[in-house]
Amino acid sequence: MVLPEYFKCVITNWDYIYGLCRNISKDVRKSGYTPDVIVALARGGWFAGRVLCDFLNLNDLTSLKIEHYTGTANVSEGPKVRYLFDGASVKGKNVLIVDDITDTGKSLLTAKEYISRYEPASVKTATLQHLTCSQFKADYVGEVLDEWAWVVFPWNFMEDMCDLTCQVADKEKLKVFTVNDIKACLKKYHQIEPTYFEISQPGRMQEIMCEMEYRGKIRSAGNERWQFVK
Repeated sequence: MVLPEYFKCVITNWDYIYGLCRNISKDVRKSGYTPDVIVALARGGWFAGRVLCDFLNLNDLTSLKIEHYTGTANVSEGPKVRYLFDGASVKGKNVLIVDDITDTGKSLLTAKEYISRYEPASVKTATLQHLTCSQFKADYVGEVLDEWAWVVFPWNFMEDMCDLTCQVADKEKLKVFTVNDIKACLKKYHQIEPTYFEISQPGRMQEIMCEMEYRGKIRSAGNERWQFVK
């Protein structure tokens, strides 16, 4: 998938995601499905998987690594299973596979097909957010998003925001910039309103600059200005 130069991003926070987990748990119980084990897809499904264990009174949680995106909004050739998986953890059990979002649906579909090889009693899927453009819809969905957007989750906030900052600064050919310059660029290219950003993730733009400096991407130019390291 090749993304346009301008695409919408949505910033989320922990409280919001926690609420989506609660929505899913209610739907699972209402449906009568009783999972024995949750398989959380690494890395996006880890938080939801653990919280759903709490809500569904489950002790059995395992993980499967599905590699699809390589960085912010950069799609690899296709979803691939990485690392070994203990098939005994799902054999003969009711399985609930959990991920953060279905934008193409390929990660969840790949995981479901892979888990089915290990002879579970049943397999169902859950996702925090479902985009209507997805080719696959999970059995349980926290919320449906009608418009495609890149969702910045709290567990990959720093990773995404560092990548997005580099991308927009490069598009604007900024040699020296301030936090306000980056906020303006994020609004221009990704519809991230500065006010909403501060409400959902208050005071974190300065933290992003410090993190990028730590990672060797930028350095201070004095007077709360920054420049990229070549």
